[in-house]
Amino acid sequence: MKLIRTTLLTLCLSLKMTLPLGAQTAELQEARLQEALKAMNRMEHKQARDIFLEAARHEPYHPLGPFGAVANEWIYNQGKYGHASGNRELLADIEDVLLDYRRQLLLDPENTEIIYYMGLANGLRARVLLAEKDYLGVLISGYRIIRNFKSALKENPDDPDVIIAFGVFNYYVGLSSKFMKIASWILQISGSKEEGLQQIETAALQGNYSRYEARNLLAYLNLYFEANYREAQRWLDMLLEDFPDNPYFNYMYAEMKIQSGNPAIEENLARIEKRLPTMEPFFRKEYQKRLTLFRGSRAFLEGDLELAARLLSEYIAAYDSEMDFDLGNACVRLGKVYDLQGRRQAAVSMYKKAAALDNRSAAMEEARRYLAEPYAE
Repeated sequence: MKLIRTTLLTLCLSLKMTLPLGAQTAELQEARLQEALKAMNRMEHKQARDIFLEAARHEPYHPLGPFGAVANEWIYNQGKYGHASGNRELLADIEDVLLDYRRQLLLDPENTEIIYYMGLANGLRARVLLAEKDYLGVLISGYRIIRNFKSALKENPDDPDVIIAFGVFNYYVGLSSKFMKIASWILQISGSKEEGLQQIETAALQGNYSRYEARNLLAYLNLYFEANYREAQRWLDMLLEDFPDNPYFNYMYAEMKIQSGNPAIEENLARIEKRLPTMEPFFRKEYQKRLTLFRGSRAFLEGDLELAARLLSEYIAAYDSEMDFDLGNACVRLGKVYDLQGRRQAAVSMYKKAAALDNRSAAMEEARRYLAEPYAE
């Protein structure tokens, strides 16, 4: 069912083609867009969406307005209705945004900035398909993304806000199967994880609109795929300096500590708990489960195996999130608990469950290692 506010979003984007537009100075528009990005990273998604919509309705036209509005609408819908419903709404809303960009290109065919944001919109579509493990759909969207980005890169070869897109694609291809590496060859993209990380870092340090997202990405990739916890901490320290109460950044920081063998996560858990009453229902439920994961993980590190087994089992049994990286980590930790308790068959079952997720995370490799040899403290 299409939500009323999504219909209003579409209406706002279409009305600006026919009604007189308000004018904003470039300086005011830039300040408002930066304010929206900060609100987004404070997880104030309704406020961020409204500011982005304001930019979409005013001149000079900036394509970040409609893109930012639909991205925040997506996150809001996920929090209120769940990942599946939010993703369905997003796929429909992306078509509205792409239609708006095509209309703008009729007025200004050489505007590579609009072409670039068309690539980002296709990137959001690919994000949904990736969660569904529809790798063919990701490839098709990836072709459209790179086609748009290459057009933008010709006019902006050193722009970090453009380079980040190639970084993400290079890293993902480098991480993925031979199927995606063939796609990389077709698209004439390196498919190197190392080059991808370097490109994302350029955006993290020098980007204008992309710097927060790039730092978030680097923390995420180093945490879940590279198992480089010092590097993950580097970017999380930056994010928490600007957004200390963001529950997602605190969640990743707590996970980084757990992975590093540090059970001192009380401050991060307290910040998450503080935000729970203000969260939308689905996100509140999700973060409550994450708190269970962290308490079980902390119990494991502190040697309380009985409590760790109970809490980790509870988390795994109730798991219904979109991505399964935390599930893999929980299964590996519970497997370790079982190994320490002398319950080898139960441990093997958990390691197999983690390995079978096939999500290319560091937890998969860890699970395979302990399938071959039991975990010993």
